[in-house]
Amino acid sequence: MLIKQFHRKFINQHTILLARRFQSTHDISCKHYDVIVAGGGMVGTTLACTLGKNPKLAQKKILLLEGSKQSSWKLPEAYSNRVSALNAATFELLNDIDAWKHIAGARFGPVKRMQVWDAMSDAAISFDHDNLEKPVAYVVENDVLLDAVRQEMENVKTVEVLYESKIQTCSHCNTEEDLVTVCMENGAKYTCELVVS
Repeated sequence: MLIKQFHRKFINQHTILLARRFQSTHDISCKHYDVIVAGGGMVGTTLACTLGKNPKLAQKKILLLEGSKQSSWKLPEAYSNRVSALNAATFELLNDIDAWKHIAGARFGPVKRMQVWDAMSDAAISFDHDNLEKPVAYVVENDVLLDAVRQEMENVKTVEVLYESKIQTCSHCNTEEDLVTVCMENGAKYTCELVVS
């Protein structure tokens, strides 16, 4: 009888402590991700896709938060003046995540020559495509680049994208798990080990 009372009292106290700990670190309405990327522009989307396609991170759950509405995009006839010059490293990254094939299927412009002048003297240096194996850089419309990465990210099962999602607060929890809590304007809450913003 005494053992049953002790056991019942111990179990009840232990259950209460666990429930309090669980409630304080994991709100029932919280969803957990390993990485949350805030911002679905060119950089954020490319990062989320790159993390999702990395075989070493295959078991990690990634959330990409984008404030704008989800919309379909078609390549317009007219070129946009919002462009980026992509160096060789960026070209390799986009090629590694299989996004470059979408850019190549749309449109881009290779930079075959670059000349840099010094503002204080007559000194200058030139980079010429004829002396190099590949172009110096590639000029790509921002919308073309973003659409290419989004197309490729559709094949990545470990990345979830939430549109019309705006962060209200982001706070670091001083708990054993060392998590970050992200509270959204719509009331949703997420926890993660890493937030990239």
